[in-house]
Amino acid sequence: MYRKLGLIVGSSSALLLLAGCGQKVTVNCPVEPTSIERFSLCLTDGWTHETERFGEEGSFVVSIKANTGTGVAMRMHVKKDPLEGSVFSSIEFAERAIDITRQRAPHYKAVSTEPMMVGNKETILHIFDASESEEGEPVRYYQFVTTNDEIAYGFTAVISPNVDENGKETLLAILKSVTFVNTASY
Repeated sequence: MYRKLGLIVGSSSALLLLAGCGQKVTVNCPVEPTSIERFSLCLTDGWTHETERFGEEGSFVVSIKANTGTGVAMRMHVKKDPLEGSVFSSIEFAERAIDITRQRAPHYKAVSTEPMMVGNKETILHIFDASESEEGEPVRYYQFVTTNDEIAYGFTAVISPNVDENGKETLLAILKSVTFVNTASY
């Protein structure tokens, strides 16, 4: 699975030409957010995470698990790259990422796109299926990009097919809860 995620998100260096700003939005998290690298997630009671580095510098995977011991429910690949120039529109940045994924993901099929906020920046949650072969079982991906402190971030998640609808909604809420923390502590 890591190889598939790397293929889809590995194109983030081509995204480093655009930037955005918008309204300040805060995530309502009922518990203290979990810090991971330079961002945080809202993991409510019953959920935990593990972070594992892999591949090139700036790539890692965050595994989200239920405390019930049923295994990994969601894997989120995070790719960080320094920005090579100014980003004028966070939506254009997100649209460019979607275009790159459409071109590079094997046997790509769009499912949906929906606007979302990460901190004070608007982006697009891009949901799509891809498979290694035309006959292969497709994998559903949840992907978005954003910027923070001169760094471009690409987030691509895969939810286990064994997760029920309530669990899937919770995991999508966790994915959408990404906020950036004060970088002075890193």
